[in-house]
Amino acid sequence: MNFYLTISFQKQVKKLCRNDVGLRTVFKKQFLLFQKNPLHPSLRLHKLKGRRSEQYAIWIKGDLRALSIKDGELYVFFDLIRHNQY
Repeated sequence: MNFYLTISFQKQVKKLCRNDVGLRTVFKKQFLLFQKNPLHPSLRLHKLKGRRSEQYAIWIKGDLRALSIKDGELYVFFDLIRHNQY
């Protein structure tokens, strides 16, 4: 599956990984998995509801989620949020 990481998304990842060295490995694992099979159960890909109804989320670690929008066959990841921020 094709995906794109926005510059702001990459900055958020870099900032989070400064404080948690193992998190970089988790991000790499999840996005490699997404590239191979976006419907893999451990990603928990789901479409959001309400004001975010055009967005999708995948599980990264704990309550951390990566948000994306789907443009044809391309997923554009643009934000990292905690589950309670939906």
